[in-house]
Amino acid sequence: MLVFSISDFSKDTKKVFDAALTNEVVVNSYDWNSFKIVPINNLKAGRSPLEDIPGIDLNVTTQEIVEILRECRAGV
Repeated sequence: MLVFSISDFSKDTKKVFDAALTNEVVVNSYDWNSFKIVPINNLKAGRSPLEDIPGIDLNVTTQEIVEILRECRAGV
């Protein structure tokens, strides 16, 4: 865990955010409160931005998809 003061955070915000991509980061404020910095959309962690796009319910089962794929591949 990396701990930064609010002064460090103010001076070099990018450094703190970059550190939060790979480490647990805590920022301590002047009034003794602590804040954890957690990335929401961490592309460096292998998370795809497409994960945030809602899907469309097509009422197709996994088994139906597998059958269709097998039929397509059998014809090749």
